[in-house]
Amino acid sequence: MRESPVGGRRGGWHQLGLEALSYLALTATLVYLEFAPHLDWDNAKHCASGTWRSERWRRHEFRRGRASRTGTLRLAPTSALDWRGIMNNRGMNKSSPTDNDQLTFDTDRAADHLQTSLTSHGALPYLFIGSGISRRYLGLPDWEGLLRHFSTEAGEDFNFHLATANNNLPAAATAVARAFHPLWWKDHVYKDQRNAYSSSVRDDEGGLKVAISEYIGANDKLLPGVPGVDDAALAAEVELLGTAVVDGVITTNYDSLTDQLFPSFPPYIGQDELLMSDAQFIAETYKIHGAASQPLTLVLTKSDYERFSNRNHYLAAKLLTIFAEHPVIFVGYSLGDKYLNEILDNIATAVGPERLGELGKRIYFVEWNHDASAPTVIEQTSIERGGSRLPITRIDTHSFKWIWEVLSRLDRPFPSAILRELRKHVFDLVTHPDPSQTREVVRAIPIDTDEGSDYRVVFGVGAFSEKDLQSLSTIGRTLRRDDVEQDVLGIRKRALDPENVLLSGIPDAIRPGPTAYLPVHKYLLECGRIAADGSVNFTELPELIQRLAERPLSASGQSKARFNREVKSVLTTPRQVLDSSYTMYFKLECLVLLDPGQYTTQDLCDVLVELYGTPDASSPTNRALFRRVVCMYDRRTALEMAAIAPTSL
Repeated sequence: MRESPVGGRRGGWHQLGLEALSYLALTATLVYLEFAPHLDWDNAKHCASGTWRSERWRRHEFRRGRASRTGTLRLAPTSALDWRGIMNNRGMNKSSPTDNDQLTFDTDRAADHLQTSLTSHGALPYLFIGSGISRRYLGLPDWEGLLRHFSTEAGEDFNFHLATANNNLPAAATAVARAFHPLWWKDHVYKDQRNAYSSSVRDDEGGLKVAISEYIGANDKLLPGVPGVDDAALAAEVELLGTAVVDGVITTNYDSLTDQLFPSFPPYIGQDELLMSDAQFIAETYKIHGAASQPLTLVLTKSDYERFSNRNHYLAAKLLTIFAEHPVIFVGYSLGDKYLNEILDNIATAVGPERLGELGKRIYFVEWNHDASAPTVIEQTSIERGGSRLPITRIDTHSFKWIWEVLSRLDRPFPSAILRELRKHVFDLVTHPDPSQTREVVRAIPIDTDEGSDYRVVFGVGAFSEKDLQSLSTIGRTLRRDDVEQDVLGIRKRALDPENVLLSGIPDAIRPGPTAYLPVHKYLLECGRIAADGSVNFTELPELIQRLAERPLSASGQSKARFNREVKSVLTTPRQVLDSSYTMYFKLECLVLLDPGQYTTQDLCDVLVELYGTPDASSPTNRALFRRVVCMYDRRTALEMAAIAPTSL
């Protein structure tokens, strides 16, 4: 329910280095294949006897617009005072807020400024939550309040213990625990607790920890009777806080509020779980002072704090990593909090005085103002840490609603659970490599969102062969007619897997109608189904494939007559036809009627690539005719590669 010192940093750097390496590996190996209607059926395999990509196209960068499903954050206009200028104000070196450094806002303008500032960091924030949030929404006491409550239960005067400890709360907690110890072991009120925990309580402090945990567990649910439910304004804040888009939560509280607000974030309780678990530091909650669900993990007494400090090297390094990469929003604390300041001391010392300014730009400190009529204040101030001044952004506000609204509007390109799963997979490979394996199996991980059925992430680590890449075609993606046409024309970066196209892509995904034109000969040839004599083996292929392969590609009788009258022997190549003054409709008819002995398939490919995607070729009137020419090019190319005379068409 409060803050803790962060102690020495001896050791732990090996673990930090491994984590950094896993992060880099994830960055290098994550393959995001867009969204299902647009996902590539990737396969690097090319036909052994030739290539389907024209030399002309290799010199031409094909660009096709795709609509992005990644939301773009729209920022409200800011005031004439630039937020970064506020952040960099050179006069802000005081240890407490000063009017010279303050800006007052209504909540709408404050939200605009905060959102602009947070998005400028390029990473999502972390929330660092203190006991003030548990008091605000659950009505739970803070650390001192808990000690006073159980001191009274034991018939002790807490003020006496606090004075005896020279106002040192951990030492006072030790005294209260020892006074409470016989009561917990003997009083019938704690019989059920003893039945559950007597075998694990092995010192004179454990009884108090169990009693505090039971008390918190009985009062930390968001149910009627707590302020975050009964008070309409606070209930609205709680609802918004649960939608905050953050990369993680750090808390010194014992209660389960963060678990209820972020149920998809797995909690890591105390130092032991962080040291021994597979924490990925994405979409997780770190209860650095323990949790009521595990009573003996509570950091409560003097000996707890000493042990915490002595074993805190890993946590200190991890906090430094978070602070270096993310904005961190402290809420539920006071700027004068001794133990919070010790955490900041460790971070500031590790960073060094020359980097404190950069670090300070990422630290936001939210303090509650009891006066509901007071304006919201955002100011740049500083506190002395590690022998130097640490600049921070302080926010003084009565309502937290606008802050949670800002966090709920932040944009995350990937769902957090997927990022965590991917990072875990890379981290496992880095920390536990299997020397007998040259690669890991490609994994398809569905994204658990409302739009999850529309897209997937494909993730692979290791050395993959071209054959391995072919298997990507089988991972729940939708093949489109454009994919096939672009592949045949050689304007895709990676060829399609022929077997998948024939067996499932065309019949199950594209599903062309009975009068449709769709090229299939490229894939028949690559599957070895076109013999030297030009015959095609359609065994075990869908009937649709044979129908597409054998569909006549002749022009209309009227166009034939006009071609023979006006074009034959006058225009002999696809380029001449394309450059003529005829309508696009008749040009496409002429391309089918030209004598194939007068031009090469490359000549035809160049014209088709130039026409592909243009309004003329894509119009409702001409689309089918263009596709018919693509099919003709596909057949001629396949038969030429099979050494079959094109006249057999």
